[in-house]
Amino acid sequence: MESMELFKKMVAVGCRPNVVTYGSLFDGLCKTGKISVAIKLHEEMVNGNGGFGVICRPNVVSYNIIIDGLCKAGLIEKGKSLFTEMIQRGVDPDVYTYSILINGFCLADRIGDARALFDFITRKGYRADVVCYTILINWYGKNKEVKRALYLYREMILEGIRPDVITYSTLLTGLFLKGNVKDARNLVGEMRLNGVFPNSWTYNIFIDGLCKNGCVLEAMELFNTLVNNKFVVGLEGLSSLIDGLCKTGRFETAWDLFQKFCLHGNLVPNVVMYTILINGLCKIGQLKKANELLSHMEEKGCAPDVVTFNTLMFGFLKNNEIPKVVELLHKMAERNRMYNVLSHAVTNECQNLS
Repeated sequence: MESMELFKKMVAVGCRPNVVTYGSLFDGLCKTGKISVAIKLHEEMVNGNGGFGVICRPNVVSYNIIIDGLCKAGLIEKGKSLFTEMIQRGVDPDVYTYSILINGFCLADRIGDARALFDFITRKGYRADVVCYTILINWYGKNKEVKRALYLYREMILEGIRPDVITYSTLLTGLFLKGNVKDARNLVGEMRLNGVFPNSWTYNIFIDGLCKNGCVLEAMELFNTLVNNKFVVGLEGLSSLIDGLCKTGRFETAWDLFQKFCLHGNLVPNVVMYTILINGLCKIGQLKKANELLSHMEEKGCAPDVVTFNTLMFGFLKNNEIPKVVELLHKMAERNRMYNVLSHAVTNECQNLS
């Protein structure tokens, strides 16, 4: 909004904004959720009959920024309207414009419309790029339609379009969701053969996928290999591994990893990490230690959420420690944490037991 004020001042002193000025403002407004302000400014830009009185014709970049903001805000129909306006004003869309709309349809789970638009642009003579393909691959993968995702992956290679690390990472997500661990392993090998190297995000997906498909020891081996090779391991990957270890009865190993990389390392644990460990402690009956960990995370400035409280409350409830449950309920109220369905269930169970 300070940028908006500066924009008004430059107009007031006779400094005429150009399409780059507008584009910068559109980008900031869209990224901070002020879509309606961006649209109003766009209309001022087009018509030149509003408060600013400046006529500056939008180009494909400025249109793309606003259409992207609309699509990401779930306003796909408004985005389509702006796309139509763009063409009517003689501004030719580029392949990025189409990828924005394809992504908008995917975000709205309108895969039929997304695929129809994808097929349309190829018929119109546009060459779909890696972004267009990856958007569709991502949707198919997340919806467990792995065969379709792999078909598009093979198709793009045949078309001479090189998949990037994002393409491979989204494919891995889909393969693991479907439980195709062997295919996921093979894909990583194929990825390297094609000269694309996994990044931290890829390894996080791989470790998480292995853990969720019963391959915790393999995930542990991969993690150790990465650490030994001085590869920067992300908190997400460590959290997935610790969760997998806790769920397979290897809490001591999980706790050692937490101490090494979080308490004595450079990774700062978040609420997810703490909740995983609290859950693990509750599962092995170490409720006192779990409660101490709750206090520790608060001391470190990490606020527990409703899931953290519910996890600990159910642990105490199963051990019939009702006073501890009540204490936690009061603590939640003091911190203005909103009760959810699970918290109400805990409260009702306490009342039944008492």
